[in-house]
Amino acid sequence: MADPQPQAPPLTRATLAQSTAAVLRAATRTKPAILLVRDGTRRLVVKDFAPTAWHTRAVYGRWVIGHETRIYARLAGVEGVPAFHRRLDTYALAVEYVEGETLKDLSRQEIETAVFDRLAELFDRLHARGVVHLDSHQKTNILLTPDGRPYLLDFATALYLGRGWFGQRVLLPLFGGPDRWGILKLKNRYHPAALTEAERRRLHRGRITNWLWPPQ
Repeated sequence: MADPQPQAPPLTRATLAQSTAAVLRAATRTKPAILLVRDGTRRLVVKDFAPTAWHTRAVYGRWVIGHETRIYARLAGVEGVPAFHRRLDTYALAVEYVEGETLKDLSRQEIETAVFDRLAELFDRLHARGVVHLDSHQKTNILLTPDGRPYLLDFATALYLGRGWFGQRVLLPLFGGPDRWGILKLKNRYHPAALTEAERRRLHRGRITNWLWPPQ
């Protein structure tokens, strides 16, 4: 009988360096490192504030990691949101690695117009869980899989509004507008001819007015 293969140690702060397969973005004084790591047979993405400046790490980094951990818990099981893996410590968390490219790295020809309908459906799922993203216009925050499914990245600016009557009927109309405006801004950038007349009017209102755009 062959000897059993030794298992890789679980991903922790102590094993992070040896588990890192690639640095997707190096840390700066104010921005966390984004790492591709292996945890056994799984590939994960780690956001790590540990290498940032001490004031960033101690205040902003600590808050962001705690905040995003809570948001991911609210969105567990939502299609289009990377699955949360674990919080390594105060300054780092790990989520599922999703194969694909962000909109920033794709040309207009590589993005079909149906992607924006799928994005709208994804935000509907977020809003049903009481979460707004508030940074949907950033091309780096939206990833497309090879088969055209959108995923949302980076929930540092997200808010949890609640799933009850007040959150859905009062807060969501106030805070959900920028998510929808962000989709229209991206659609206008990549496929302006595909905008409907109603979408053009909504886009023309601008981001500030869209804070008051009620959910459809």
